[in-house]
Amino acid sequence: MRLRNKQWTKEYIEQNQQHFINSQDDVKNFAKDSHLHIEIGCGKGKFITELKYKNPTIKYIAIEREATVIGVALKKALVYFDNKLENLKFWNGNAKQLGEYFEKSSVDKIYLNFSDPWPKKRHSKNRLTHINFLNIYLDILRAGGVIEIKTDNENLYNFTLEEITKSKFTLVYKTTNLYQDIENNLENIATEYEQKFVEQNKNIYKICLVKN
Repeated sequence: MRLRNKQWTKEYIEQNQQHFINSQDDVKNFAKDSHLHIEIGCGKGKFITELKYKNPTIKYIAIEREATVIGVALKKALVYFDNKLENLKFWNGNAKQLGEYFEKSSVDKIYLNFSDPWPKKRHSKNRLTHINFLNIYLDILRAGGVIEIKTDNENLYNFTLEEITKSKFTLVYKTTNLYQDIENNLENIATEYEQKFVEQNKNIYKICLVKN
């Protein structure tokens, strides 16, 4: 379900650099004296755009490593908010670099929505819920900070639960079928992938973690 390369995105990103963060100072200036939430792997931007609309005072950074994809996400957000994009920035980067951009204890919440499951065992270290990544998240999250994880992949769900036992996070919620958990689905915002998976009657798995 990879998004095909769109030639216009490169120039579009260059023309809209005011909406991007490119350094740790950019993050500090943007998030000063505010709650900061980040989505790692924002896809085409439906989730982060709707989340910002519901919570206009929170600062959000949408992270995506694929330039074509983040260009589409940015355009979607600008259209949605009539080019008045406040409290939302984008970062075209890799989660491995989070420590270079985010200071320790500077983030309140992290969203991991339908991350690449990297199904082959030899690629497990690339999974965004591998202990190496969980340790990075632990470092940048504030005390009481939260990680919300959603996936349609049962193997990734089970792998994540195993990795959590190696971490210092506390598991506070898990479900193998979010859409049957009416209470915890009330505030759910579906991603583009999620909508397709639900239409295909696939289970949506969710995990929530807290940093003590």
